[in-house]
Amino acid sequence: MIFLYTLILLLLAAARFLFARRAGWLERKYSRLSWRVHQLANAPLWKPGNANKHDAAAAAKRTYELGLATRKRDAVEAKYFAWRARADKLGAGLAALREWKGKKLPYTLGALDIWLVLYLIDYFGVAEFMSARNLLDSVIALFN
Repeated sequence: MIFLYTLILLLLAAARFLFARRAGWLERKYSRLSWRVHQLANAPLWKPGNANKHDAAAAAKRTYELGLATRKRDAVEAKYFAWRARADKLGAGLAALREWKGKKLPYTLGALDIWLVLYLIDYFGVAEFMSARNLLDSVIALFN
């Protein structure tokens, strides 16, 4: 029972750690992309030489690059929020399972342990040797 409980806690904690690491990596990537978008949006538009007019091609190129960077940033932001939500859900599940430890845990995992033992007895085909009738016959044979 304790082994199964510890194994479940360990697996959930490892999954939560990996999800949180992924969310942290995406958060750092989002910060870099957000800074890049900020730089592109606030960069001054230079006039070429002594001209009095802005270069339309340069303005179009700048707008296009800003749009691409914004699209990348928004995609990374959506991924970040999804991974953060997964990590938070796993953390909440892990906390709920840890609070279960003295309340319902012994009964639930005890029933699971018994079910697992009975399943293994049936799976390996030793059910006819471990039946109550066979056990009773063995005990009677010992005393006769």
